[in-house]
Amino acid sequence: MELSNHYVVKSLSQNSRRFCRVAGEFGIPSIPSAFRSAAVAIPAATFALLLGCGQVSSDTTAASASTLGVDPSTVLFSCTFPSAPSDCGFAEQAKVPGRASIVSIGRDGLTAVRLHTEPGDTDVAGSGINERNDLQLSQQASGGFQGMEWWYSHSILFPDDYVDPPMSTDTTWNWATVFDCHNTTSGAGQANFQINAMPVTALYSDRPTGLSFRVSYGDQTNPVQYNAPIGPVLRNLWYDFVYHIKWSSGTDGFISAWVNGVKKMDYVGPTLYAGQGCYLKLANYHSPFGQPSSVIHDRVISGTTPSAVSLTPLQGVLP
Repeated sequence: MELSNHYVVKSLSQNSRRFCRVAGEFGIPSIPSAFRSAAVAIPAATFALLLGCGQVSSDTTAASASTLGVDPSTVLFSCTFPSAPSDCGFAEQAKVPGRASIVSIGRDGLTAVRLHTEPGDTDVAGSGINERNDLQLSQQASGGFQGMEWWYSHSILFPDDYVDPPMSTDTTWNWATVFDCHNTTSGAGQANFQINAMPVTALYSDRPTGLSFRVSYGDQTNPVQYNAPIGPVLRNLWYDFVYHIKWSSGTDGFISAWVNGVKKMDYVGPTLYAGQGCYLKLANYHSPFGQPSSVIHDRVISGTTPSAVSLTPLQGVLP
């Protein structure tokens, strides 16, 4: 089935019928505001009607796998944050314990995790003057070892209280990172793979805006970088990211990336720094801009096949 720019969502009432506007560039499903404010109260049967608008009717990951016909043996890791940010072995990095919280607006189920920063949330896990509230997964659970080839998925929603970094100037550089696969050796440099959320506007045409992928390899302190644009940051829409990755410091590495089923990156080359591995992080990490900001994450899954991790068909991948 081809993704269209609009989905019609029918509720139990004729008056609540509406279009869910979807950015054709991504095929991104939206969450109608009428349902978003009362997501927990909507029965599971009604959520099934919202599948094309960023919701699925599932109480458990096992139920989702069964409904979609997924072989459970192909799922290596799965977390939908049913009760706490520390679910599934995630560890919080925060200025104040408890910055991360569970919210009732899940991508796969009824809950997700909200990562929140306040002005002054600096010096967190080496962030320096930058502000951070991240969740970190172990290298073993992340599969970030030389030669490993896994499929991954995760979903991100930018809520109303997400703040775009302000436009950079000639003397300042503003940015945000909302997901990364971080190299295992601490110190200066860039994560091996990350999603950046840059300012909405730029002073010069060669400066990035919006969402983009970045791959870094070579010398950790002065890495070679590969960038692929995704598009603008849109509020209250679920971005479903899927990756097929081979972790390697050699030329046999690769990362293919999809956003809501649309292929956005097809990179071939090193995906690790020599002698290192990596581990997964859900992030709300940004330059300081004097305002609180939140990012919502959900449905972190890894597996051995695309069907083990993806909610939707993937462009260029046979079912």
